[in-house]
Amino acid sequence: MFGLPKFGDGIALHRIERFFEQHAVDREQLSHRSIVVTGSNGKGSTSRFIAAALEASGHRAACFTSPHLFDVRERFLINGATIPDERFNAYAKRVLAFNAAQSDGDRIGSFEFLFLIAILWFEDEKPDAIVWEAGIGGRYDPVRTVRASVSALTSIELEHTALLGATEELIAYDKIDALARDGTLIVSPSVPDSLTDRIRAYVRLSDRRARFVSDTFETTGLTNRADGTRFTIVRSGRGAERHDMHIRLIGGHQAANALTAFWAACAWRGVEPSPRIESAMLRGIGAARWPGRLERIATSPDLWIDVGHTPVALDVVTHAFADLAPRERTLVIFGVSSSKEINAIAATVASRFDHFILTRANKSGADIEAFMEAFTSRASDVAIEPNIAAAARMAHHRAAAEGMTVLALGGLFLAVEIQHAWTGGDPATLDFL
Repeated sequence: MFGLPKFGDGIALHRIERFFEQHAVDREQLSHRSIVVTGSNGKGSTSRFIAAALEASGHRAACFTSPHLFDVRERFLINGATIPDERFNAYAKRVLAFNAAQSDGDRIGSFEFLFLIAILWFEDEKPDAIVWEAGIGGRYDPVRTVRASVSALTSIELEHTALLGATEELIAYDKIDALARDGTLIVSPSVPDSLTDRIRAYVRLSDRRARFVSDTFETTGLTNRADGTRFTIVRSGRGAERHDMHIRLIGGHQAANALTAFWAACAWRGVEPSPRIESAMLRGIGAARWPGRLERIATSPDLWIDVGHTPVALDVVTHAFADLAPRERTLVIFGVSSSKEINAIAATVASRFDHFILTRANKSGADIEAFMEAFTSRASDVAIEPNIAAAARMAHHRAAAEGMTVLALGGLFLAVEIQHAWTGGDPATLDFL
């Protein structure tokens, strides 16, 4: 990405503060507008749900998310529209000029670079609200510098332990610290109950407030279909309410993300999270789209992709997919990035299906030998095709001949390369961050 490394030199907070000063960023307005979303999984979906809810309630809402699938501009949205090319390039020049002026050993990385582009665009456009998806953690992530008064915590999983901490408790505290003092934390039902008392205490001791979605809302009658997920929101307590929902994203985890987003949007607006009164926001959430999240991107034969890349993410996605296609008629294309939890991810996927094509993404793909045993020990129908374009052709031919559904799993690079190859493109030409 413009010749920048993935990570900058050390923690970026001081550089971002310096950038804010040099570019006269209105910190008070930035704080007022901002909502930060942190978590191990579900950040992107929740961010998009929040933005959609605010748009539906009449606000001009911006959204900064990561990663992108095909075009880096996908990360920057205002009311669903991406940043124009010429604006992106102009802001990129300004950020690169800032970087060139930094001393050796104090240069920015790619995520920081994109975050600063978002700062410049949103400062110029002045949307009513800005939803920021954190990169890694919260305490040391660039999004902490916006000093958001509302934050959503979507999930907790052991990840990046060298930076965030060796336990789920420490990781939760790190992510919570993206929220400004006197702010409100919205905690998703996906966060383990075992952390509830710890989160309440940590938030209270740091002069913030925590609101747990599961204390007020629950879902019933959840049904996964190819066109999305249907469920009923039940609000407990005084003035109990029921509200039927249909969201386009699929799975119980997405229902939890939707409820978390609803409450976060209400907290930012300063209104009670009432499904009856704030039904426009729920309609916005129901209409929201987010590519690559258990998405059917081709038919005849059907091809589904998902960008999940952790054991928990693959667990919830494969569980949801069981409602969409029978196990015996599903053909899985699987490959995993070398930097991920290869064995745990492979074991989860191998236990849920019977028919596999094992492959390797051009970008950061792990050697097939690293995960092959998890599949060959459980299933007899396992094909090996290291070339990902050839694996896509093999899956397409077999699915068409045998009436099967194809599901590509293992991470973002695998999903995007399969989608590109499915339509005849060369995955080796894709340029990822």
